[in-house]
Amino acid sequence: MAAKSNAFLLCLTFLVLLATVVLGYRGLGVDNPQDPEQRLQQCRQQCQQQQRGQEQRTQCHRRCEDRYQEEMRERGRPGQGGDDDPARRRFDDCRQRCGHQHRHDEQQRRQCESRCEAQYEEERRGRREIAVGVQTREDPERRYRQCRQECTQRAQDKRQLQQCEQRCEEEYKEQRHREGNPRQKEEETTTGERNPYFFDRDSFYDQVRTEHGHVRVLQNFLEKSELLLGIANYRIAIVELNPRAFLMPYHLDADAVYYVARGCGAITLICEEKKETHELRRGDILEAPAGAIIYMINKDSNEKLVLIKLLHPVSTPGRFEVFYGAGGQNPKSFFPSFSDEILEAAFNTRRDRLSRIFGQQRKGGIVEASEEQVRALSRHASEGGQWPFGESKGPFNLLEKRPAHSSRRGQMHEADGDDYRPLKQLDLRVSHSNLTEVYMSFADPLPRAYHDQSFSPWSGMTIGSLLQGSMIAPLYDSRSTKIAVIVEGRGYVETICPHLSERGRSREEGREGHEGREGGGQRYQKVRSQVSRGTVAVIPPGHPSVTVASRGRNLEAVCFEIRAERNERNFLAGRNNVLKQLDREAKELSFDMPAREVEEVLNAQGEQIIVAGPEERERRERPLLPMLAIAEAFM
Repeated sequence: MAAKSNAFLLCLTFLVLLATVVLGYRGLGVDNPQDPEQRLQQCRQQCQQQQRGQEQRTQCHRRCEDRYQEEMRERGRPGQGGDDDPARRRFDDCRQRCGHQHRHDEQQRRQCESRCEAQYEEERRGRREIAVGVQTREDPERRYRQCRQECTQRAQDKRQLQQCEQRCEEEYKEQRHREGNPRQKEEETTTGERNPYFFDRDSFYDQVRTEHGHVRVLQNFLEKSELLLGIANYRIAIVELNPRAFLMPYHLDADAVYYVARGCGAITLICEEKKETHELRRGDILEAPAGAIIYMINKDSNEKLVLIKLLHPVSTPGRFEVFYGAGGQNPKSFFPSFSDEILEAAFNTRRDRLSRIFGQQRKGGIVEASEEQVRALSRHASEGGQWPFGESKGPFNLLEKRPAHSSRRGQMHEADGDDYRPLKQLDLRVSHSNLTEVYMSFADPLPRAYHDQSFSPWSGMTIGSLLQGSMIAPLYDSRSTKIAVIVEGRGYVETICPHLSERGRSREEGREGHEGREGGGQRYQKVRSQVSRGTVAVIPPGHPSVTVASRGRNLEAVCFEIRAERNERNFLAGRNNVLKQLDREAKELSFDMPAREVEEVLNAQGEQIIVAGPEERERRERPLLPMLAIAEAFM
């Protein structure tokens, strides 16, 4: 009995000592510096202070909640990626939806699962960033090992495992690079803020994709930056159809304006009991009202049909949905979502026949048509009666209108509500600019390749090769926000933005006090966007900007100008420079220089609108070659 009593006392003493050690460690902060609830509150406060915009704060709060739930789970059961992980549950639900929606199309299912994977990785990465900011800085090697372990637990097959481990590797290298270069870290973490006006090709996602073409949609503008709030209820999409491809009938809860960038085809619009079919050619502008059933065909047997469309949602701001009535399993028709008894009564048809009709199509939203079907679909093009939404005159061809500006450097075409009535209703203007080849006349200084035999000094003709890039002179719009979609070529857009500079100034003042505040404190940030085919640039109203074509390349862009009514375009350089209209006294007082010197600078540029770019100006300033050398070159 005494032995049992001694054993009980010994065990009790051991438990008391163990509890004392554990509580001591917790008191020293070895386990956690704060209580999870306190850490959650601190995380939420940081979201309020650091995140600008309601959507960004909401995402940040969600990551705080996920981190809190994960910590609570870890206290009760160690390990990660379990059933109690909210992000993992969302990932599993997303994969299940992909399997259900694309069960008959393996390629579509894999693409959908890849998007789920990317979203899950982004959430996990966001939670790790919060954990690092709120608690202590995590070692890159430790985070790399943890990431690989998560890949092993989560991957369903070898392909997913390799992709996940590759992302871990890239994240690890990026973190090591940033820690080794603090300035680079600051630049990279603020890249999105510093250039909210540029969208590369990866900013688009596939809405429809088959072997015969695709429809790609640009991300929501507000997701990029709150500075784009003014155009948050507009979306951009690009339709690309291969030869003889047919885009299935659908309707949208958004008004749409199409611009045909390439190719030829036919489009059909149906609303109520009216139907119109129109020819489509390069340069055509056509509106499709919300709710109209739309389908189109690429009539050409060799060239692709490419359309750029601006969407204005009418249901949910910034969001639109595609509704397929005619279809089956892929594209998924909305009809089977109705109750069976509703469909039977609506169509007065038995359920089994309805199931066959709405379950047959599995080829996707874009299919290939035969030559006979192409001819039949385009046979009645441009025929149609009164359109329910108003008088229809078919598409308006922008390129057949007289250019607003034309020179050897390029052309600019513009269309507004006076040219095409639907544009007035949408308060929209569509423009097309093409900075073309600059040909060299004999009076111009010759390039280094002046021995090209296509040039004849005796004929006075011009050389037929592109020598330098042109540019649209600096300007700003008073009211319009310009959304520019690059159709062909390369170049860059420089925009002057005060908003980004204000954020940078706030950070600088926090480090440096009030140094450098002379001159009224107004600062501006240059934002440069390297543009190429398929990218998008946004230029807000009032922001001075310039567009430059790369050397040896045309730069072709289609612009949708939002809020076009009463907009004024003000050029800041060239023959039509608005600053030239300042009174002489105003020039002297503004520049603190004699008016004569100011006017010499303002009058130095003899061209307007489209002028010589930086490279051509640099070439022109080179000394002229001796006439003897020129003559020898052509002997």
